[in-house]
Amino acid sequence: MQLRIVCPEECVFEGPVAYVAVPTTVGEFGILPHHASEICTIDGGRIRVSESQMGVTDRVFAVTDGYVQVANDEVIVLAERALDIEKVDAEEVSAQMAGFEDELGKMSENDARRAYLYNEIAWCKLLLSQ
Repeated sequence: MQLRIVCPEECVFEGPVAYVAVPTTVGEFGILPHHASEICTIDGGRIRVSESQMGVTDRVFAVTDGYVQVANDEVIVLAERALDIEKVDAEEVSAQMAGFEDELGKMSENDARRAYLYNEIAWCKLLLSQ
C-alpha cells in the first residue's frame, strides 16, 4: 500500500509501506493493505511505519493534529505539522524549547501570544519524547 504524510509546507513522506500505526483521537489506528475505507481525526503523536513487514518499525514521524484517510490501498495523512524523527537535532530542539519557555515566563498572563508558545513547547516535547 502507499503512504503519504503531508503538511502545508511539504510532503514529508511518500512511498510503499507494509503497515502504518497512526495516533487518532480515539487511540492508535493500525492499517494493513486492503484495509476498509475510513477517515479519522489524528491527535498529536507519532506515526510508526513498517516499510517491509509488520512488527518492524522502520521509520517514525512526529505529527500534530490532522486527518488520516484510507482508501484503495492508499493512506494519506494530512497534519498541521509533521517531521521524520531521524531529522531531529535534540540539542537544537532543547535550545528552542528553553527559548520559548523563557519568553513565556516574561509575558503577562493575558498576552494572546501565550497560546502560540504553549503549542511550540508541546511540539518540542513531542520531538524530544522517546
